[in-house]
Amino acid sequence: GQPGARRNAIAYLGGTAGRGGDLVFDVIASALKNERAAGLRRTAGDALSDLGDERAAGLATAALADRSTLVRWRAARILGELGEGVAVTAALKQAQFDEKAFECAFEMKDAARKVALRSEGRDGGARGPMWKQIQDGLAEGDAA
Repeated sequence: GQPGARRNAIAYLGGTAGRGGDLVFDVIASALKNERAAGLRRTAGDALSDLGDERAAGLATAALADRSTLVRWRAARILGELGEGVAVTAALKQAQFDEKAFECAFEMKDAARKVALRSEGRDGGARGPMWKQIQDGLAEGDAA
């Protein structure tokens, strides 16, 4: 199909968090791995972030080596939201070391910081997509 239609479909699927199950995740994961256009791979990264599924961290770690700066940047954002453990931190640090684009290197450094904070159980290492963090924060504030 047309790239615009595929982009819209991928973005829509990202908005189905909690409703699509494995099928939706698998379709978006396939787009991240297989789409030719960098913009579509980046949109797939956005959608994976929106889903907030922890399985996205493995895909994002692999995407740190993507040929597109946009995709690498998005992969770092996903890992900052969902990444866990020493292996993810090491992958981010290595990718940051190899990165030529300032924006990507900065995002990778910030993601490594967030993963490390989460590993230590410290504040600043919030988990999940930003929309979910905001929603949960508002819900907690409303309950108080």
